[in-house]
Amino acid sequence: MILGDRLHTIREAKQLSLQDIAKRTGLSPSYVMRVENGHAVPDIKTLEKWAAALEVRVHELFYESGRPPELLNLRNRLTADDIIRASLGKMLIFLIRLH
Repeated sequence: MILGDRLHTIREAKQLSLQDIAKRTGLSPSYVMRVENGHAVPDIKTLEKWAAALEVRVHELFYESGRPPELLNLRNRLTADDIIRASLGKMLIFLIRLH
């Protein structure tokens, strides 16, 4: 679900108007409408205000179930060090070929 749709759905479920959200967040009603219609993307501070106005936790703005999905098994993922080493290796090979 797109963020704007999610914000709109939660707002309507709580029977709040655009003006209610605008008043509670300090945002303009036109900005609230632009976000809900997908024409603007709020920053994290704005999302925090929006969550407070809707009386939900921030992650609930993104997940319909009200809680984040389970994490995948991350053991097989590369660490930051692995990524850096791989990048340096590719760079070294490139420089050797140039020489």
